[in-house]
Amino acid sequence: MIRGVVTSELDAWVDLAIAADEQPTVSFSAVVDTGFNGFLTLPRVVLKRFQARPLTVVIVTLADGSKTSAELFELTVLWDSQPLTIEVDAAETEPLIGMALLAGHDLQMRVVPNGEVTIRAIP
Repeated sequence: MIRGVVTSELDAWVDLAIAADEQPTVSFSAVVDTGFNGFLTLPRVVLKRFQARPLTVVIVTLADGSKTSAELFELTVLWDSQPLTIEVDAAETEPLIGMALLAGHDLQMRVVPNGEVTIRAIP
């Protein structure tokens, strides 16, 4: 199970970690974004630090309906304590967890300041 917290701004944050070969595992927090259908977004500087492999460039539609290009990388994260290799969009924003990463899980949020966020694998 993955746990997190809802902030006073009503953002749902959970902790994740990057598991890179021959580098220490690095933890970070990411916002749950149910409007994002990808796996994860991370700033380009983070992706370069972990020598993430670029896969391709994709066209993405932003929340305001505009379209832009984004580099897509491959990276291994620890998801529910297990290594999982996923596609990661490079975006100069806070890290975002998308619906593709949440697939196969129940997401529960108490949407009040300091409310609990839980993500559980569906048995």
